[in-house]
Amino acid sequence: MSVPTPPPPIDPPSYGTPAPPPSFEGGGGGKQVAMDKVKGPAISLMVVAGLSFVLEILNILANLLGVSLMGAQDMSQFEGMKGMEWLAPLMSGGFVVIFGVIGLAAMGLIFFGAMKMKALESYGLAMTAAILSMIPCFTVCCLGIPFGIWALVVLLNDEVKSAFD
Repeated sequence: MSVPTPPPPIDPPSYGTPAPPPSFEGGGGGKQVAMDKVKGPAISLMVVAGLSFVLEILNILANLLGVSLMGAQDMSQFEGMKGMEWLAPLMSGGFVVIFGVIGLAAMGLIFFGAMKMKALESYGLAMTAAILSMIPCFTVCCLGIPFGIWALVVLLNDEVKSAFD
């Protein structure tokens, strides 16, 4: 009687070497993930800066045309408030125009920093934009505060930090 010969041994399947972890250096998938993370806060900061810019232009034009918050320095609002006379000139005229121009420059910086954040190009400028947007006198009705906080939280993420050029 003949003994059957066993089949030849089967080699285990080869899966190859494991894939390396994603790297931000080559601009691969990791950088795209970081871009997705910064996209929302960057666009939000650009919208807030743009809206604030337009409203500041309107405020400056109104003051140049003689229409101000104080109604041409009407002091009747301060009747009975001793020592508040100094406030009227600060809320109209030249002071508003000067502070408006400073505000326009700050809003331009916020917008430019948000554009750089969206492109992952300048970490310092992106951080500056996020911080400036949280200062209430630079954005309309404190609208920049929540978006600035959101931008800071995203920018302080280690993956996002390492993705910046």
